[in-house]
Amino acid sequence: MKILYLSFDPGIPYWGTKGASIHIREFTKALKQAGHRVTTAVARLGDSARRAPDVYLLPHLDMDFFRRQEFARPTSLLGEAEAFALNFGLKKLFKKLKTKRFELVYERYSLFGMAGLFWAKENKLPFVLEVNAPLVEEAKTHRQLILEPLAKEIERHLFTCADHIVAVSKAIKDYIHTIAPDAAVTVIPNGVDIHPFLKLRTANGTGRKRDKEKLLVGFVGSLKPWHGLDFLLEAFRRLPEKENFELMIVGDGPLRQSLENLAHKLGLQKRISFTGAVDFEEIPKTLKSLDVLVAPYPYMDGFYFSPLKIFEYMAAGKPIVASRIGQVAEILEDGENALLVAPEDPKALASALRRLKSEPKLCELLGRQAQKTAEEKHTWKSRLKTVKGIFESLGAKKT
Repeated sequence: MKILYLSFDPGIPYWGTKGASIHIREFTKALKQAGHRVTTAVARLGDSARRAPDVYLLPHLDMDFFRRQEFARPTSLLGEAEAFALNFGLKKLFKKLKTKRFELVYERYSLFGMAGLFWAKENKLPFVLEVNAPLVEEAKTHRQLILEPLAKEIERHLFTCADHIVAVSKAIKDYIHTIAPDAAVTVIPNGVDIHPFLKLRTANGTGRKRDKEKLLVGFVGSLKPWHGLDFLLEAFRRLPEKENFELMIVGDGPLRQSLENLAHKLGLQKRISFTGAVDFEEIPKTLKSLDVLVAPYPYMDGFYFSPLKIFEYMAAGKPIVASRIGQVAEILEDGENALLVAPEDPKALASALRRLKSEPKLCELLGRQAQKTAEEKHTWKSRLKTVKGIFESLGAKKT
């Protein structure tokens, strides 16, 4: 099938290292591996030096207008207006793509993106919307949303008019139904391409050779409030230096400086390293270099995430300590393929790390079971079985 994949979100660069960027690349790659022909159009490439077949930048219609000198202080309003203006770039892009004939439009939901739906309806094509977060609520909580009425109306219209909606978690499905009760929604969590991890296992055995005297704990992801890294540092404060625990934080984000300051304040700077972001291609090797992987999510009412990092952690075949919350607790089983602790409980987190340090056989068991579960249940290939069913239900047959 010929699919047009759209992402109007300027905050998600195609070549970026954040989870959303990785999701776009991995999902479209999986579609291609399944035999579909995919054309991807995004609001931002992120690295002008890198190229990929059939990946296009949505034309920016005189975007310099939003950055004129008289706007001495660029405002949130201008940024939101710029994001909305990307809708007008889609028709311009189709002048380049006029020789392509699509059979389905698949769009990653963004705050102000609506041209994909209009274009699909105009051309009588099925329109599938993928929803990864309650973006209006997220923007109000973590940023600033000036054009909230417009964003809400676009959200309502998309949820109501999409032929089918893919939600990455049950919490997202419930959110969608509060806005569009009759929407057809299927929950499809994120997944992982397990092959790079299995190749490392074949080439290097299980990965880093465990140092019995030291435990190297790792977190991999963006440094944002909803990852609970302040609780992770507080857990490390409860692990005296003589116990030989070290922490590697792999990733970057708005909280990096404050986390580094907190590490100094707690006297942990000698035992914690901040590596910054690494290329996605290096993630399997990075995860293999660690002894234990952590996902210390804080408590959130209506936890809606489908964390890519959990699936990558599992694929790496390493023991995991994670918060017992939302989809994380649905995917991981305490004592079977991970250790689960209460959110925002540094004492419990420290205790779980101590247990893994003292029980190497438990580490091996949890890591082995996690990788087995990922391989059997959570690959992108397995996710596409459900996606295929959605496409076929809309009359979009594979060609």
